[in-house]
Amino acid sequence: MTTNAANLKILHLGVDDCGLESYFRVLVDCQKVKYISIDGGIYDTDDLCFPPALLSKLPPLPPGDWNLAHIAKSPETTKPHFAWSVQKAFRGITHAWHATKVGYLSLSLGRMLMANVYEASSAHFDTPVIAKVARLPWEIDYDEAETEAYACIEGHGIGPRFLGHLTEEGRIIGFLLERVEGRHAVIEDLPACRAVVSKLHNLGIVHGDLNKHNFLVSESRVVLLDFETAVRSEDTDAMDRELRMLEEQLRNESGKGAIVTVSPELEAELSEINRRDGGCCDELLEQARKGKITITSEQNREMLKRQRGEPTT
Repeated sequence: MTTNAANLKILHLGVDDCGLESYFRVLVDCQKVKYISIDGGIYDTDDLCFPPALLSKLPPLPPGDWNLAHIAKSPETTKPHFAWSVQKAFRGITHAWHATKVGYLSLSLGRMLMANVYEASSAHFDTPVIAKVARLPWEIDYDEAETEAYACIEGHGIGPRFLGHLTEEGRIIGFLLERVEGRHAVIEDLPACRAVVSKLHNLGIVHGDLNKHNFLVSESRVVLLDFETAVRSEDTDAMDRELRMLEEQLRNESGKGAIVTVSPELEAELSEINRRDGGCCDELLEQARKGKITITSEQNREMLKRQRGEPTT
């Protein structure tokens, strides 16, 4: 098997610019999703972030039945080669509570709303839907937590309708939601937003990331979005704090939580920062919107702690 643009497509990438491994989710022959890791220092970061350049430099794909392979320098020639390939049992989302399952490859992806969220079309649905996918293995935990949250709020008029699980080779890697037409919340929507948050709290759930961009307001309702950080809790103080801070969040003009439209290069950088540091602070996201990230990993982690109210060094 040889590598060329005709039989290999890079779907998602997680590039490390600190000399560590980079990871890629690829589609082979328009049929099979596979994962490739690459040792640091083999390719320039610019090439790693630009799929056409990287595809032209990859060694031939290994033969056989594999879904994870690793590129390193050959000890004999020092040229890049596939050092090993294996068939790995990747972990998927375990809470399969909904009856509908849709294969990722059956989707027609449209506009990217966030790095892992897309508008999409599917033969299973008459209208476009929203697809959220764990692009690389370490993102499964985020989607697992959110899948569980949607199971808890089902039928309570809190979030968009959960339409089904998204699968890859049989394992669940994401989910599909109804596409809600609406605008983000403003301060005049405070009573309606408080009402929907109170419904969530009455179920014993703390959202953990309330901001104006996580509400969609339509003519008939307000829906709450983004339950990655939602947790079951009996902490009524935490719930009270969420409600008290809601007015401030609706007045906030910082852009926290807004859709970030960036280049593929910056998308890869944001993905790696999120994996490495456990999140991206507001200041870093603002830099990404402007086209260049200069905040260091140490600064990002400290700012994240301050945002979350955690002790800083």
